[in-house]
Amino acid sequence: MNEHRLNRFEGSFYLSGFMGAGKSSIGRLLAKELGLEFRDLDEYLEQKEKTTIPEIFKTKGENYFRQKEWENLLDLTRTFKGVVALGGGALHNQHIIDHLKLNGLLIYIDVPMDVILTRVLNNPKRPIVRDEHGEIKSRETLKRELEALYSKRIEFYKQVEVKVITSGYENKNLVVKRLIDKIKKHV
Repeated sequence: MNEHRLNRFEGSFYLSGFMGAGKSSIGRLLAKELGLEFRDLDEYLEQKEKTTIPEIFKTKGENYFRQKEWENLLDLTRTFKGVVALGGGALHNQHIIDHLKLNGLLIYIDVPMDVILTRVLNNPKRPIVRDEHGEIKSRETLKRELEALYSKRIEFYKQVEVKVITSGYENKNLVVKRLIDKIKKHV
């Protein structure tokens, strides 16, 4: 194994994946296992903006949110070394992919769409869950929208350097152990 090279790795570990993939929970465990600090990009952005992401989407729109997400991600790549959980849509252009790869290791957490759908529906604070009238969308409607969104993002997810596949029901500590094994083989 490349334990020595892992310990000498100077970049950050950027966890990507679709919304509800478990980036934050896996990221916290990964950081703990590696003895690193952890940052959640969404939480970081909310602290900087002094409001919630649903409120940003509601009052300022997705374009404003994506701009602030990029600005905060740039800030983290300059000032932070550790594990960063990206937002589900953070990988939305090639420039971001390239920038993250230059500053660390880009990781993808792959979870089945049915698990994603259930997790997203169980979090009514997510902007995508509600329609224009504030009502929770039907499971079928939300599934169609999530699949369409995923199909737009898959080209970016495919460019990661390390991918871990999980059923979404596995013990997260075991997922992290598998992920660390994959990281060691990569660095």
